[in-house]
Amino acid sequence: DKIKQFTYPILINTLTEFLVLKRGWEDSQRAREFVKANLLWEGNVKTTVHHTHFMGTKNRPDMVLQMDEMNIAIEFKRGDNGRALRSGMGQSLIYSTDYDFVIYLFIDTSDDKKIKLSSNNRKEEVLMKSLWSRYNIKFIVA
Repeated sequence: DKIKQFTYPILINTLTEFLVLKRGWEDSQRAREFVKANLLWEGNVKTTVHHTHFMGTKNRPDMVLQMDEMNIAIEFKRGDNGRALRSGMGQSLIYSTDYDFVIYLFIDTSDDKKIKLSSNNRKEEVLMKSLWSRYNIKFIVA
């Protein structure tokens, strides 16, 4: 939850800036209100992020961005082992059945940052590119 609470205002600010600078919105306050209304997350008690039903299970992304007639699922995971990594990967694949795009941010909490350092290896890069080209999943390791 701390990751989502930390990330939410950054996304609000960045997306507002995107609308003003790249899309030409003249009223930055109106752009900010638009972003807040279209970036859904459970931290906002007035918001419901709907479940994705898949193989008899319910799955819900951490955030959803609805913009330009696109629905983007956002998933955050943190961990120091393969189990945590695979959990978010599986969820991202499930979300790709309901959403146009998926952003999966994995935060490596291992002492030696082995997961982040390995993300630049050839096999890992091939998988990350494949997730994007086949399933519209942007997988990022931080």
